[in-house]
Amino acid sequence: MSQVKSPPVSSIPVETSAVVHFGATSVTLLVGEKDASGVVSILDYLEKPLPLARDIFRNGLVSRPVMEQAATILKEYQLTLEEYGVPASTLRCFTTNILAEATNHEIFLNRMQVTSGTPVDLIDDGDMTRLIYQTAVRLLKSNPAIANANTLVSHIGPGNTRALHFIKGRIIAYSSYRLGIFRTREAVSRSEAGAAQHLAHIEEQIRGVVDHLATDYTESTPDFHVAIGSEIQSAAPLIVKPEQGASQITLKQLEKFTEGIAAMSADEMVRKLHLHYTGSEGMTAALQTNLALARRFNDKVIVVPEGDFQKDLLMDLLANNQQTKTFQDEVLQAAREIAKKYKTDHRHAEHVGKLAQQIFTELQDLHGLDAKYELLLRVAAILHETGMFVSAREHHKHSLYLIMNTEIFGLSAKDRTFVALLARYHRRYNPDNNHPHFSDLSRADRMTVFKLAGILRVADSLDRSHSQRIKVARFRREGDSFVIETPGVEDTTVEQYAISAKCDIFQEIYGYEVMLRSTPA
Repeated sequence: MSQVKSPPVSSIPVETSAVVHFGATSVTLLVGEKDASGVVSILDYLEKPLPLARDIFRNGLVSRPVMEQAATILKEYQLTLEEYGVPASTLRCFTTNILAEATNHEIFLNRMQVTSGTPVDLIDDGDMTRLIYQTAVRLLKSNPAIANANTLVSHIGPGNTRALHFIKGRIIAYSSYRLGIFRTREAVSRSEAGAAQHLAHIEEQIRGVVDHLATDYTESTPDFHVAIGSEIQSAAPLIVKPEQGASQITLKQLEKFTEGIAAMSADEMVRKLHLHYTGSEGMTAALQTNLALARRFNDKVIVVPEGDFQKDLLMDLLANNQQTKTFQDEVLQAAREIAKKYKTDHRHAEHVGKLAQQIFTELQDLHGLDAKYELLLRVAAILHETGMFVSAREHHKHSLYLIMNTEIFGLSAKDRTFVALLARYHRRYNPDNNHPHFSDLSRADRMTVFKLAGILRVADSLDRSHSQRIKVARFRREGDSFVIETPGVEDTTVEQYAISAKCDIFQEIYGYEVMLRSTPA
C-alpha cells in the first residue's frame, strides 16, 4: 500500500482516481489522489452493506434483490465521483474472489459493468495472495524483530484461508485452503445453541482444514504467527493496544474476547464495541477460526497488524504497485521451486529467461508491453520445459497442463494462463484460435501471446544445445533483419537452424528476419 499523507502541494501533478470493491459483506469506494511518485492521498472512503457472501454460501448464487442493491449502491457512488470530478475512465471496479463460486457470477459482473460503464474484474486467488503478501511485507518492514525471524502469516478470508511462510523477510512457501469465515458461518447453524456450544460447532466444522494447515507448517517451527484479515484486525486494538504497528495478543486474551463476542448479537457488537455492522456479521467465526489455528500451533501470542484491512486493500488496488523488484523476485523464486519439482534443466531455463528479457527490452517500442508481461515471459522461460517430467514427446502440451494446474505465487489465474500458453508455444507449433485456453482469450490477449511467444522462441533457439555456449548476445536492427551478434562463437549452425525452424512467428509479428552474426570476443 502506498503511504497515506496529506494531499500533495499544487506544484506536484496529481491524478484523481477511484476504486470500487464488491466485498463479502459490503461495497466500498475509495477516492484518492496519486502524485507522480505514486504516493496516494485519500479524499473519501465510503462503505455500504451488501450480503454477497450470505447469498453465495447459502444459495450458490447472487439473488436478484442483492444484485439490484449492488447496482443501486454503484449508482450512488457514481454521484460521489461526479462531485469529486473523477473521470469515469479512471474508475476501477473489483469483486471479492468468492464471487467465482456463484453460478451466476458472469451475470453479476455484466450487470455491474453495464451500470458503471467500466469493466469489473474478479480478484482471483492469485491476486488476493499478492495483496496479502503486500500487507505482510508492510508489517515486516515496521517490525525488525519479526522481519528477521521465521514468520508464518495466515489470512482467514470469507471463503479461503492462505498461509505465507517468511524467513528473514523472504517468502519460503505459501498455500491456500478451503476454509473461510462465511463458508463456516453458513455451514454452522446457530439455532438455539448457546455461545459456548456455537463456538464448539465452529471448531468442529473447521478442525480438518486447521489440522491440514498446521501439518503443512508445524515442522517449520515459526517464531511468530501473524494473523491478517478484516475481522481480526478490527478486533485486535480492542484486545491489546498496538505497539510497533501491531497488537501482540496472548491465547488467553483472544479466548476471553472471542467468548464475549459469541454472546453478543451484531447490534450489540456495533453498540458496545463500536464495530462496523458489516464487520460484525462474520466476527465470531473469524475469531474462533484464528483461535483454533493459534491453539493448533501452540502459539503463546499471535501478532495482528494495525490498520483497516479493507481500506488497505483498496489503497493497494488504487496504487496498483504490483511490479516492485522484491515482488518480482518472489514470483521468480516461486517459479524456480516449481521447475525444481519437475526436474527441469535450470541452467538452460535461466539462460533462456535472461536472453528473453534482453530481447523484450530491445523490442519495447514494437510490442508496447509493460513490466508485468516481462515478468510473465521470464516465468514462462523458467517453466517452459516442465512437461519433460511427463514425457519428452509433446512436452510442450504437458507443460501447458502442469502450469495450468499449479498455483504460482503472486500470479492470477489469467497470468498463469499466459505463462502456460507461452510454454505451450515455445516450440514450432503456432497458436490457433481452436486451441483450448488460447481460444478463451480476448483478441488483444491473443496478440500478446503471439508477441511474447515470438520472443521466447528466439531466446530458446539461442540455447538449442542446452550448453549456454552463447554466453553473451548483442541485438540490433538492420533494415529488415533482427541481428543477433554472438561474440566469440563462430559456428552457430545449430542455433540458426532452430531459429529457421520455429521463429517464423517472430518475423510475422515484428517484421524482422532473425539473423545470427559471429563477432570477435
